[in-house]
Amino acid sequence: MLYIYLLLGLILFLIIFVFAPAAVCYRSVFGRRKTLPLDSEKLYKPAIEPYKEKMIADRDALQAHGCKRLTVTAYDGVKLCGDYYDRGADKTAIMIHGYNADPYVNLVSPAKWLFDEGFNVLVICHRAHGESGGERCGMGLIEKNDVLTWLRFILDENPRRYVLLYGMSMGGTTLAYLSDTIDDPRVPCMVIDCGYISTENQLRHDAKRMHMPPLLIPLIRRLGIWDQHIDIRERSIDHLKEAQKPILFIHGTADLTVPLEEGKRNFEACSSEKRMIIVEDGGHTTAFQTNEKQVTAEMGEFLRQYFK
Repeated sequence: MLYIYLLLGLILFLIIFVFAPAAVCYRSVFGRRKTLPLDSEKLYKPAIEPYKEKMIADRDALQAHGCKRLTVTAYDGVKLCGDYYDRGADKTAIMIHGYNADPYVNLVSPAKWLFDEGFNVLVICHRAHGESGGERCGMGLIEKNDVLTWLRFILDENPRRYVLLYGMSMGGTTLAYLSDTIDDPRVPCMVIDCGYISTENQLRHDAKRMHMPPLLIPLIRRLGIWDQHIDIRERSIDHLKEAQKPILFIHGTADLTVPLEEGKRNFEACSSEKRMIIVEDGGHTTAFQTNEKQVTAEMGEFLRQYFK
């Protein structure tokens, strides 16, 4: 009888102190995100604070051109939305934002620059973010399928159009996961800005900040496999080894969320034509704003090479 009580006690201990916390952490990481717009007084991200006024000005300038709200249906029925800035060009940039972020907070400055450079611009909103549907995000592991849905939508609308894929942070890793599968000649190249190597790696890096015991991460992995059929151990570098398209990598030296070393590992793993822009003192998602002159000069040269 004593053994039964001990066994029940052990089971109860595991439920209370292991399995329940793992489920809570899983939901915290992959559950629906509450994002804040760029001009919200509640939005405080140290990396963007020095550039916030300029970013709001860029957003206002871009939105002054007017946009069309687009919606598509993902492979699993989730409704996704995006803002399309159409200037009647034969080239479109699809802007893919990061985790837990309003797309304009991440991407407004490069989006505005690309529009000024002659691109139509589609700013998409990930599942479980903003006005898009869905109750779970996938840290790039589900979103890679959503990006393909958007890509097919844009190319089917005009088969003679060329597309630039531009991803930042989680959006960059999403593109890395796709780098070995996208071979359509109408996608001449892509940009990966401060992407991480794997969700597991990122969770371990952020565990202390998110109050997540690292010992729970293997259980979170099992929950991901069970709940969304994703494996958080999937690595960007394994896909980049078979990359099909030229890739421009961008990373800041002062990125505290995704260290520069990870960006360098992604760059080194990439087997296709590639270039890397390293921005001194650039923080996470703000390399473009930190030295816009450097980034636009090098990115402009890169894009002209592939968008004739």
